[in-house]
Amino acid sequence: MGIFTSEISQFLSIVGVDFLTLPSGILAQGVISLFAESFKLFLILLAPFVAFAVVIHWLEYLSQRRMSERLGWKSVLWTGWLGTPVHELSHVFMCRVFRHRIDDVALFEPDRDSGRLGYVKHSFQAGNWFQEMGNLFIGVAPLLGGSTVLAILLWLFYPDAAANAAESTRLTSEDSSLLQVWDSVAAVVTGIVTISNLTTVRFWTFIYLVLCVGSHMAPSRCDYQGASRGVIWVGGILLISVFLLACVGVNSQQMINGMIGIMGPLFAVLGLAILLCGLTTTLVFGLTALLPRRLDLGDEH
Repeated sequence: MGIFTSEISQFLSIVGVDFLTLPSGILAQGVISLFAESFKLFLILLAPFVAFAVVIHWLEYLSQRRMSERLGWKSVLWTGWLGTPVHELSHVFMCRVFRHRIDDVALFEPDRDSGRLGYVKHSFQAGNWFQEMGNLFIGVAPLLGGSTVLAILLWLFYPDAAANAAESTRLTSEDSSLLQVWDSVAAVVTGIVTISNLTTVRFWTFIYLVLCVGSHMAPSRCDYQGASRGVIWVGGILLISVFLLACVGVNSQQMINGMIGIMGPLFAVLGLAILLCGLTTTLVFGLTALLPRRLDLGDEH
């Protein structure tokens, strides 16, 4: 990191002396170095969200496939009645934020032939940078909306555990430690899964609702295709922002600490969502272990 800071200082001092008299090789080397470091920081900030999307998608695939194999395709409807509206309403919310026109909405309309449970059809003005950028957030909205609903469920069923999660977020803002978020949220889930809780209606109701939301919060293939249209806009804006901050003397560690502090609450909620979805997926496998595999699975969603 020190090398990066010195390169910034050298680059700024050189530019301040005489931009026109610089040897092109030195100037090009400084600019390339800044862009390379900026791109690296951009990837560091992006990596947690990509990892979260991959893990959630994998857990959803495992749980839905297992339920279809052991209980039939209609078992997906047992969770879809709640999870699908949450999924689609997340799209609708982001469409409103980014001023997309909503052409049609089906919050829960199962179609076995296509495997589709619901949809949101929307349109936007091509060339409008704000609406183009919004495609990314609209596409991944179910991840954020589903995580928020899971956090609300935790507050409703286990307020003490939710308070511990909030405390971990506060500590993260001060200490800028992603590992601390993960450890604290893991401790929350460990506190929920106790022998005494396993015999209560509250615990199993909570697990069922988490399964409903968590098994339908991953973006679909169409969602990812739509989100790809906004990746270039969002990526370009973030990359330029990081580059400009580097040019004014903000070193890379300061950027990382600042961003983690700002996004600490979001990281805590996303981490909680992964652990709750992992818990319910494990329980689905355990509870269906003795059931035979069905031959007619239908089309998977």
